[in-house]
Amino acid sequence: MTGAEALIQQGLEQGLEQGKAEGLEQGRINEKRTDVLKIVRYRFSEKSDTVLNEITAIDDLVHLDELFDQVLTAETFEDIDFSKNGK
Repeated sequence: MTGAEALIQQGLEQGLEQGKAEGLEQGRINEKRTDVLKIVRYRFSEKSDTVLNEITAIDDLVHLDELFDQVLTAETFEDIDFSKNGK
């Protein structure tokens, strides 16, 4: 294998690893988003599709984790802060 071929192979391997990591992260985001949506639908079934669509648009795992905790413990829907820096 030439030096150029080795560099190409190394680049491909790094690209695959990065792709795997990004895929795993996206999978965790999708799972957490699904969990938040399920809890909101169960606890606050009267909420509009607009709120559910806003949750669906969130792609930050930390934000979804915070929402998950808030939705679990909120006594009313108004107790939940959907802003990115909520709590």
